[in-house]
Amino acid sequence: MIQGPEGAKLIVRPSVAPPGLWFSCVRAPGADAPGYSLSPLPGLTNCDESMRQFSNFKFRISNFNSLIAALLLFAFLALAASARAEEQKFVWDPDGIEDFSLTECHGQTVTKGDLLGKPWLACFVFTRCAGPCPKVSREMQLLQDRLHRLDVRLVSFSVDPENDTPEVLRNYAAFYKADPERWWFLTGDKDVIYRLIRRSFRMIVDEDPKQIPGFEVIHSTEIMYVDAEGVVRGRYNAQNDVAMAKLRRVVLGKSDPQDDSIIREGEANERRQAELQRQAEQSAERKLHEEEAVEALARVPEWVVRLPAVNASLNGLATVLLLAGWVLIKSQKARAHKAVMLTAFAVSAAFLACYLIYHVQLHHYTGSGSRRFQGQGAIRIVYFPLLASHIFLAFGVAVMAPLTIYRGLMNQFERHKRLARVTFPIWLYVSVTGVIIYFMLYHWPVAPV
Repeated sequence: MIQGPEGAKLIVRPSVAPPGLWFSCVRAPGADAPGYSLSPLPGLTNCDESMRQFSNFKFRISNFNSLIAALLLFAFLALAASARAEEQKFVWDPDGIEDFSLTECHGQTVTKGDLLGKPWLACFVFTRCAGPCPKVSREMQLLQDRLHRLDVRLVSFSVDPENDTPEVLRNYAAFYKADPERWWFLTGDKDVIYRLIRRSFRMIVDEDPKQIPGFEVIHSTEIMYVDAEGVVRGRYNAQNDVAMAKLRRVVLGKSDPQDDSIIREGEANERRQAELQRQAEQSAERKLHEEEAVEALARVPEWVVRLPAVNASLNGLATVLLLAGWVLIKSQKARAHKAVMLTAFAVSAAFLACYLIYHVQLHHYTGSGSRRFQGQGAIRIVYFPLLASHIFLAFGVAVMAPLTIYRGLMNQFERHKRLARVTFPIWLYVSVTGVIIYFMLYHWPVAPV
């Protein structure tokens, strides 16, 4: 039963009422009169349908929001997984390498626990190797000699344990004058070794399917630095002298003059290589632009190609006429001055028309309305300010030249002269620089790539 205050009006639809029919329900006054009066509300006959539509709309909105949220979550997780996969290649487990049990070439069993308590260096070799292994082992031998005063262990893991028996490894160790108290050579179950290298050291190791003698195993040439807690702290390429000098600096806690020299020279060489790479990329980019420009220009009609030379000629002619007009007015030859200056204005107007036609047509045929300046080096410092000033002042000429001529034609000679003192040098500058820019843009020698 619905309970409400006396005289309160409620809108209800009894379960026995026809669909879509709603009633106004008013409680009768009096504490002992629980009855209600019901009266139909025709205006609410579509309420059911509206509520259903509203409910469906909310459902669709909710589903859409859920879909968007799921897509965003999926995209975030995918990006995070991709970034993590890229980073994890050389990000090692902070809990340290996994435990293992392998055999040292002198017969004793070695586990992770035997290596804890002091830092150690690890490498991956095999005795049949005809590739980088001898270089890696020589670097380990040098480290043994250089670090003889430090309590540091050296460990060589065989990546060919089926062939590298303890006896074979003992002979190999003797060849490199390994101190058995400081430099261990480990062999054992191949799966254990490969899993350790891949999962703990995050280095590559696999059998070469070609099985070329001396190159039976593909493996890393890095020397790994592991701290006293068994956590990998770094990797250093044994085939790189700079990397080895940095490793010695890390282990020793300082650099000697020889290693400092190697590191400085290596870093300088890296900078040179980076600069050469940058120059090569720029050169390739310029060459690509040039080839694209040549291909694009091949589609341009000959009359359009000739317009820049026409424009330069018009600028040159305008320059001559301006100078002639200046000489004539200085000679008090006003009539001749007027004719020459009007001709100069017509020539400049013709230049403007040809200029616009050229750039519109160039954009139509090539997709670009301008030509790339090919000059390199200090000339660019000259070209671009010159071009900027030419363009900026050309706008001024487009306004000031007609106004100056108008003052003269209207016989407003004083105002004409005051304005001409400003207009003339700007007009002359724009005309002269127009010719200079043409030669720089179209005929400046380009250094061979």
